[in-house]
Amino acid sequence: MFWSRKLLKQNAKRVLAGSYWRVFLVWLLITLGVSAVASALSYVLILVPTIFVAFATINSPGAYVAGIILIYLLLIVVMVIFNAFVSSPLSVGGIRYMMENRAGYPPIDTIFSTFRDKAQYLNVAKNMLLLWLEIFGFSLLFIIPGIVRSYQLVYVPYLLAENPYLSYKRAKELSKAMSNGEKMEIFVLQLSFIGWYLLGLLTCGLGLYFLMPYVYATMAELYAASRAKAFALGITGEDELSGFAVYPKR
Repeated sequence: MFWSRKLLKQNAKRVLAGSYWRVFLVWLLITLGVSAVASALSYVLILVPTIFVAFATINSPGAYVAGIILIYLLLIVVMVIFNAFVSSPLSVGGIRYMMENRAGYPPIDTIFSTFRDKAQYLNVAKNMLLLWLEIFGFSLLFIIPGIVRSYQLVYVPYLLAENPYLSYKRAKELSKAMSNGEKMEIFVLQLSFIGWYLLGLLTCGLGLYFLMPYVYATMAELYAASRAKAFALGITGEDELSGFAVYPKR
């Protein structure tokens, strides 16, 4: 293995020593921004149609139930689209920020990097939607296959953050090769934060916001180590993964 939990966390703490509050602000903006828009969207898509259906079917209980079911199905479709075209590309931008934060002070607008070019934006949105659908599909086969698949493809968002033009097929191939033999170790790494998660929940969830920089910084270190492994084994190279922008520390 090219990494250990202890080393990844030590490196994450070193990176955050001079950038914790910037990283905190970045993920707070992403989380609260996406949550606010999603909540407003859900509110509009449920409240307005429900009022309309209630008046239109006032004398038909069966039609009212059918209308409510249709509204919730519409909400699911819209939220899947919202996740694919807004929150997922934004998360990939956040990952790019974390990778660039390892070596310098990237601008906060890095989180919008995937939106700057139409071709890369559509590719990232499409690939993240395919990723979600594939993991969801495997989860329908029972929970375990879905969990295994999610760890096989754990690096897809990171690969897209580094190369937004990667095809989904190639991103899958690379992620599977990079996670080969290490899926259990990645699971244990994520499980090692459970104590902090429980502590965060004791503060009505507010503590989780302060934990996220540490978790995301650790996962960035994991990708960096796995990327180095992929280079060493000849799985990929600089022609495909050219690295991240380096911004000087101020």
